[in-house]
Amino acid sequence: MGNEERAAKSSLKESQLLASAISSTVKIDFKREFKIFETNLMARVEDGEQTLINAARNKDAIIAGVVVLRKQLDKAQRKFSRSNDSSELKEVLLEIAEELSRLKIINGKVAESLSSVINPVHSAVDLVEKFTLTMQMNSAVWESDARNLDANLFELSNDSSPSEMGELQNYITTQGYDVLIAGDDRSAKGIRIAKDKLGIQSSSSEESE
Repeated sequence: MGNEERAAKSSLKESQLLASAISSTVKIDFKREFKIFETNLMARVEDGEQTLINAARNKDAIIAGVVVLRKQLDKAQRKFSRSNDSSELKEVLLEIAEELSRLKIINGKVAESLSSVINPVHSAVDLVEKFTLTMQMNSAVWESDARNLDANLFELSNDSSPSEMGELQNYITTQGYDVLIAGDDRSAKGIRIAKDKLGIQSSSSEESE
């Protein structure tokens, strides 16, 4: 194994550690914040559950009470139409009005109890927004770590030619081997062709000839 390969493998181990660390950080952060989000979201439902059930029961009772009152009124009206005695109808109407007033109070309390469900300290939308914001804040750290990983890989991506290759080319250029390759044809054209064969860049004056 050559020095370059050995150095690349050694540096890649660091990149692999960085990648594993980023993955672990994202996983831990997401798991932690998601657990908090999930707990709060379920609490949103659970906190309103008993209130909603009690409200539904009270509404059923109110409706049932109204149905009874309506039957009482219908019965009193039929009796009045037969006897034309308004005293009993008046009495029934006053009783119904009193009972309706009581049902209205109960209904008001139901509406008041539902205010905590309708206007919670944190709505489900609030919880989602908070979770999203927290993830965005965490992502700034993740992105910083990711930039370090990219920078590490960038350093490994050295696309320059090995110095040894340049040194050999310079040596060939300075030793006058172009004359040797040109052989008997020592003309400017012959030398230029020889230099091309050796990969030696001709000077501008030579190229213009």
